[in-house]
Parts: sequence; structure tokens; C-alpha cells
Amino acid sequence: MGTRLFVGNLSYNVNEQELKEVFQSENIVVRSVRVAFDRDTQRPRGFAFVETETDEGAKQSIEKLGGRLVQGRPLIIEEAQARPAPGAPRPGGAPGGPPRFGGPRPGGPGPSGPRPGGPPSTGPGGPPRSFGPPRPGTGGFDSRPADRAPPKTETRRERPEKKKSTRPKPEEQERGNWHWSGILDDD
Repeated sequence: MGTRLFVGNLSYNVNEQELKEVFQSENIVVRSVRVAFDRDTQRPRGFAFVETETDEGAKQSIEKLGGRLVQGRPLIIEEAQARPAPGAPRPGGAPGGPPRFGGPRPGGPGPSGPRPGGPPSTGPGGPPRSFGPPRPGTGGFDSRPADRAPPKTETRRERPEKKKSTRPKPEEQERGNWHWSGILDDD
């Protein structure tokens, strides 16, 4: 029985025939190739599924083709995971990637269980983490040494006075309290 592979990081210009030729260049017999397209826009999504004839062919393709440049992009090849049953919760994210919103968090309650080597989970996401002691030499946001720091007095700077606008205010325009004298200032 063959093995289904996930091929990621594809250029949007790669088609099924070109991808099949990449696998056949390493003498790997391919049963089927399917490039994923977006349902709404009908554009490629940048990944594909390739089914090999044998399990050995799948292992060879992961070893030999992983990282190979195709149209300037290195391929990511992994064994495809089975699609969850309809209505079943989806996994939290990509393997080795950060969890997505709505998925189980590592170390939290769920299929992943507690963190290895850590305390048991006490709630969603585990116990609260400490970010450690403050860095030495920092006294809050001001990182200057204490002898060069400004004195801790609460003084406010005076704002400069705004320039007066020469444009008439809207209420003055409505009342007719201004007029143009007809003199141009062309000195």
C-alpha cells in the first residue's frame, strides 16, 4: 500500500505534472498528485498531496526531496496526517508550530497532556509563568545608571503657544463679519 505525502512551500506556479516529474527524477513511482486550490478564488494554495506506490518510495522522497528547490522554493515533505472525522475537533496547529486559536495548547488539558518534566496542568495552558527577575542595571524603563539618571521630580514642560490662524472661523463666515479688502500682498 502507498503512503500519502504532504508537499508544502510550493510556488503558486507549480502544476501537478511538474511536481510528478520532480518525484520521478529520483525514481520514485507516484500513484497520484493533487495540488490544493482555494474554493473561492480557484488559485493554488501552495501545497499538494502526493501518493506514492510504496512505503519505501515515500521514505525516499522525504529524505531525497526534502529541501530541494523547485521554482526557487525549498520543498517541505512530510507524511500526510489523516483528516479528522466531520464534527471532530481539529488539531491545534501544524507540527512543531505554535497552536492556533481554538485548539488545544501544549501542557493544557487535552490530548497532549501535561508538559513533559513539568508540573501537572492546573488549568487551560497550565500554571501561570514567571518572567523572571528584572534585568540587572535596569530601574524600570530608564536604563541609565542611577548616578546619571535625571532627578525624580514631577515637573511638566510648558507647551509652546499655538499660532493664531488667519482663516476666519465658520461662525464668522456665516455672519458676514469679514470681507476681503481686495489688496494683494505681492511685495
